[in-house]
Amino acid sequence: IGVNLGLFATYAAAIFVGLGLALQTFLQDIVSGITIILDKSLQVGDIIEVDGRVGIVNKIRIRSTIMVTRNDKVMVIPNHKFMNDALLNWTQNEFSNRENVTLGVGYSSDVQLVKKLLIECAETTDGVLKNKPIVVYFEDFGNSSLIFSVFFYVDNGMLSPQIQSEIRFKIDDEFRKNNIEIPFPQRVVNILNNK
Repeated sequence: IGVNLGLFATYAAAIFVGLGLALQTFLQDIVSGITIILDKSLQVGDIIEVDGRVGIVNKIRIRSTIMVTRNDKVMVIPNHKFMNDALLNWTQNEFSNRENVTLGVGYSSDVQLVKKLLIECAETTDGVLKNKPIVVYFEDFGNSSLIFSVFFYVDNGMLSPQIQSEIRFKIDDEFRKNNIEIPFPQRVVNILNNK
């Protein structure tokens, strides 16, 4: 009838290859979803980190998982991603999360007073667990400052940025009251006079 069957076969092959790839991903999602549901490696209410975004698992379906981020954005994640990529589950061991605030203070600062104030600022902040240890580490001697980190546990990892911000406000207030300087980066420039 004058139809070029070679051209038809080419288009049909391309369509079948596309369908095969789509079905492969679809089946991967379904198998991964069943695996997640059976082994309970991920559960509704878990706080997870995917592609640098932190959120709480809202729903686990056969093909995809729904996550709500800290900014109230809804992410639909194909289940095969959890099988192929590393998953950071913040609440796998328990619901609390360990967080920290890092800062630098001037070299003339009383380091024991800095430690005391950092602990007090964390202890008096809502959302920081009182039954877990609050630890201060003297991290390093920086170029322009002494580097400290205060580590603490929060009862809700979704509120970590808000809790960390509140602690920073308190640190700034307490450091000003106690004349502890948070220095800006400094550079010493030597000018050579070549005549």
